[in-house]
Amino acid sequence: MSAALILSTEIATARRRFDGLVSLDRSKDADVVAFRKHLQILAKLAQSLEREVQIYRLCEAGKTGREVVEQLAAEAAATFILNSDGNVIRPDFGRKP
Repeated sequence: MSAALILSTEIATARRRFDGLVSLDRSKDADVVAFRKHLQILAKLAQSLEREVQIYRLCEAGKTGREVVEQLAAEAAATFILNSDGNVIRPDFGRKP
């Protein structure tokens, strides 16, 4: 299989196949209607679960990204050499003493 299976899509496909297998006179049976509704609920639950996993993965990727940026910033800050020649910069705001 080259493509990854998606649970919500597979449940929706199963529901469509089931609809195609059930004859028109049995499609109104209480059992058939209940099973069709059950498949619909399962598809919605699967979509919610898939969304939750996507959000979790994005959060984990963000956490890893923050750790990398923090490490790079620490390395860059370590390379700064402060000038200790005694130079003092005094701001000039236009007033002369």
